[in-house]
Amino acid sequence: MVLKFMARIIKPLTDKEIRTAKADKFPLRDGNGLSLELTTTGAKIWRFNYFKPFTQKRTNISLGKLSDMTLTQARAKREEYRQLLAKNIDPRTYEAQAKQESTDKQNRTFERMAEEWFKDRQLKANFTERTAKDTWALFERHILPAIGKYPIDHLTALIGINAFKPLERAGKLETVRKILNNVNHVMRYALHRGLIATNNLAEIQREFDKPRVKGMNTIEPDELAEFLAKFYQARDDGRFSLLSFYAVMLAVLTGSRPSEIARAQWEDIDTTAKTWSYRVQKGNKNLPEGRLHIVTLSRQAVAIFEKMREIQTALNLNSAFVFASSTAKSGHITIEALRMAIIRSVGEGRLTTHGIRHLFSTSLNDKNYNADWIEKALSHKDKNAIRGTYNKAYYINQRAEMLQAWADYVESLAPSPIVGK
Repeated sequence: MVLKFMARIIKPLTDKEIRTAKADKFPLRDGNGLSLELTTTGAKIWRFNYFKPFTQKRTNISLGKLSDMTLTQARAKREEYRQLLAKNIDPRTYEAQAKQESTDKQNRTFERMAEEWFKDRQLKANFTERTAKDTWALFERHILPAIGKYPIDHLTALIGINAFKPLERAGKLETVRKILNNVNHVMRYALHRGLIATNNLAEIQREFDKPRVKGMNTIEPDELAEFLAKFYQARDDGRFSLLSFYAVMLAVLTGSRPSEIARAQWEDIDTTAKTWSYRVQKGNKNLPEGRLHIVTLSRQAVAIFEKMREIQTALNLNSAFVFASSTAKSGHITIEALRMAIIRSVGEGRLTTHGIRHLFSTSLNDKNYNADWIEKALSHKDKNAIRGTYNKAYYINQRAEMLQAWADYVESLAPSPIVGK
């Protein structure tokens, strides 16, 4: 006689059975591996029992507490797991990976993405040390405090707009423009690596006012004497520091860019040869180290450097910068300090730090000096690319004579010698 064994038929559970079941009735089985178990602490836990793919070892996985998951929800989770098993995917492995991905996603903040983008950007061309420093300072000052802690895929256009609107209301439109550019650099970096599905901040610049392009306010050559009189008087009244006075006067004497004067270093200055040599980054995208620029120094310019050395010695400073500052984060005087010195002398909107270069150029052109000498003094690249390639002349001697004559003229208009005894 052949004995036939029939598989045990499990009757599906009902909500009423679950509510009324006594402790000795557990575990309650719903079929296809789903059961409700009672733990020693009295908690009721849904579990799914299954055979692991490939090894066929029996195991189980917790689905959650009865208090958090209804019978219907538990059955839906069971069917989800059965579909995974049909594809030889272990539900336990699947859940572990999903949890890890969720954790990674939460940790994928804008700040972390910004750090990764910045490291990657530093490896590429046309990103000088100065640009890198200024760029990350913008992140630290404005961007990261506002949106740095957000998971990058949670950033919305509204979050971005609300984060930077206060800067717009404060009139810092150029700062906002730089912020939005850099924010979108980071967002595109994440987008191109598949870390976000879309860049939600791509168009938010449309919600902000554009910065107005301002001309470089300057004065006419015949107004130089008036400016010097007011500038000297403001210095004597203590409206700005002596460092600012000498930095602005060096700009007047040499026509150098305010940023280059602020960052001037002792190692670049040769008072014996009367030259100041440094690398110019501006306009040199294909030359990361910058091009060499040599400033010829007049007697008055040399005196300014010697005066600054004297001041630093008296203050017991040991700085690499000529216009050293113990308060500025950069370690040297800021362009803003130069700008404020001018404003406190002649008011706002009359003359800018860069406007001094226009004054310098106009004045020397009015005196009929060779245009090539003037352009070289201003560290301008030759607009004729072919001519610029072959013309490597520095016109050192000619420029030295020109700037000495210019310095003598400036000092003749000043109320007193530029560097007093």
